[in-house]
Amino acid sequence: MRTLRSENNAIDRFVHGPWNVDYHLNDGGRLTRIAYKDYDLLTRAPSEFRPPQKDHGQFENRPVYGYDDCFPSVVSCFFPEKRISIPDHGELCWLPWEIQEEQNALLFTVESKLLPFKFKRRMLFTDSAIVWNFEVGNDGDERLPFQHSMHPLVRADEIKSVSLPCFDSVFDWNRNRPTDAMNSGNLRDFLVKSKKGAVEMLFVRGIKSGELSWTYRTGLTVRMKFPSELFPTLGIWWDKGGYPDEKGIARNECAFEPTPGSTSLLSQAYADGECLFVGPGEKFRWQITWEVDAP
Repeated sequence: MRTLRSENNAIDRFVHGPWNVDYHLNDGGRLTRIAYKDYDLLTRAPSEFRPPQKDHGQFENRPVYGYDDCFPSVVSCFFPEKRISIPDHGELCWLPWEIQEEQNALLFTVESKLLPFKFKRRMLFTDSAIVWNFEVGNDGDERLPFQHSMHPLVRADEIKSVSLPCFDSVFDWNRNRPTDAMNSGNLRDFLVKSKKGAVEMLFVRGIKSGELSWTYRTGLTVRMKFPSELFPTLGIWWDKGGYPDEKGIARNECAFEPTPGSTSLLSQAYADGECLFVGPGEKFRWQITWEVDAP
């Protein structure tokens, strides 16, 4: 076992079987690369970067790519019942992390500077899967609400098809309204057939099962399984070169994000009674798997 601490400012590499994973502890514990048999599942760092001239939120002021954990909220807000401001895309992506490397696993840990949270992300690698085990610990003396969203960015133009669970409704966050009637089939077509410049942030509510998949143009498929009783909404970010809306810095990316509550705004989820909670001195755990089918 090898332990690395946040003083290491380099990007480190982990290899196990068909997997290559690069990570940056001082950049919010970011996964800068996940590759299966040398095929990149996530977006890579841009060759050049400049922040937008417009205010698109703090998260856009650094390169956006790869994988982050968004916690305890994605959208910036005040923590419920406290005058503590949660930054854009949550606090964790702004903190230095630590890691323990095992032969077939990576255990990332980070401690909040704002609240008595401890967060762990353990990734177990098999020949054809990643098993993500998450843990939220509460070192305080009162129950704490939270949301968590995986934030794996994938090239939208590399996705050939998507399989989505059945659901009750879709809310369009950008336009602040429900969409016209949709089902998993026409939502799939709406995404995959979208034109260059399309930008969508959708919350697929009331999902009937915690399973979806996306298939790359190479034929490789990632099948995600997650506990829908904890994450009854699927957030879908879909950007085909329309955001940020400034010449030369628009990205091509998408993400599928299991979400507690009907949006990824903790203050709203708390008011609606839809967020998750961890009790004082307790730990809250859940598991998400990515299964890979290669052609």
